[in-house]
Amino acid sequence: MIKNYTHPKRKTKVVFVQLGSPSEPTPKALRKYLRAFLGDPRVVDINPWLWKIILNFFVLPFRPKKSAKLYARIWDGESFPLITNTRDFTKNVSEELKKIDPQGYVEVNHAFLLSPPYVNEVYDSWEEDLKNGVGATKLLVIPMFPQYSESTIASGIDALAKELSKRVKIPTFEVITNFHRTHAFIDNSVKQVDLKLDELIKQGKKIDSLVITFHGMQKRRVVSKGDDYYRHCYETFCLITNKLKNIRSDQCTMSFQSRFGSEEWITPYTDDVVKKLISEGKKEIVIYSPSFVADCLETTDELGHELVNEAKELGGNIYPVECLNTNKNWCKDFAKYTFVQAEGSAQDKEDIEYKLDSKYYQKMPPQIMSK
Repeated sequence: MIKNYTHPKRKTKVVFVQLGSPSEPTPKALRKYLRAFLGDPRVVDINPWLWKIILNFFVLPFRPKKSAKLYARIWDGESFPLITNTRDFTKNVSEELKKIDPQGYVEVNHAFLLSPPYVNEVYDSWEEDLKNGVGATKLLVIPMFPQYSESTIASGIDALAKELSKRVKIPTFEVITNFHRTHAFIDNSVKQVDLKLDELIKQGKKIDSLVITFHGMQKRRVVSKGDDYYRHCYETFCLITNKLKNIRSDQCTMSFQSRFGSEEWITPYTDDVVKKLISEGKKEIVIYSPSFVADCLETTDELGHELVNEAKELGGNIYPVECLNTNKNWCKDFAKYTFVQAEGSAQDKEDIEYKLDSKYYQKMPPQIMSK
């Protein structure tokens, strides 16, 4: 619950940062998008000279055409789900903040790393506000990736640092590197999944399994580099499945999707899990991906189209759960979370997160390199 605060004479500018999408589903637009995305050394962390050759001679000449066809399936004629949902989410959170903070000590904006509005545009607006005497004295950046990983959060921090290196005026700033254990994220994810399960049960479906799938990562990053991503995914999985009412936790499986390249990635792979479940006669499967808060190519097409069709060919049924997107309670609770991060005390910030009992970490499956 939000407490009564005595507000100092300052203002916090909060920026929700997302990856972004191509400008349109064409090979030309995808080539530009993929060059920027895959050219980031945080995203692909192999020898930069070797990767430059692979990217320019083996990836960019061929992959944009294939990717354009995939993106065309989620294009509404004007935009992509990630762009629309992030924009509307920010607007809704802003409206909810007005109820908590009518004096306007906290304002929210959104920016994309690879789409407009870019981070530099939001920074420009802050500098313009300063000229007009209404500029924020603090910048709070919240990357909209629940779990930390080098390829997402650290990449965003690099982009911010690059922008700061060009500026003269730099505010006090803070970056939130994860929010996967927050009440706002876990509680609303649980409600989202339970609602889908309840809907299917009322339709007469006998759900056999729930697959909680996360975006994949090279296993090497976890085993050799110590990236926290796998642990954060496991914490998310445990916190969600322990609170579900419409399915038992022993019917839930954690998996990883979206592999790229020839390296070994975090296991188990989502498509392998689905095949195994169906082969065991567990053919009615609900799937949810809490590594995303807004629907995108990976959820709408990879899970909602490709995996659904693959399961049908094997004799099973996949029922995807939408991301939180612009869910009213999610926007309301994230507004409270944002306000506490901007204005709350250290204790307030402790109180907005769940803690996981140590016994769960003892059960966390290890990631072992097989090659």
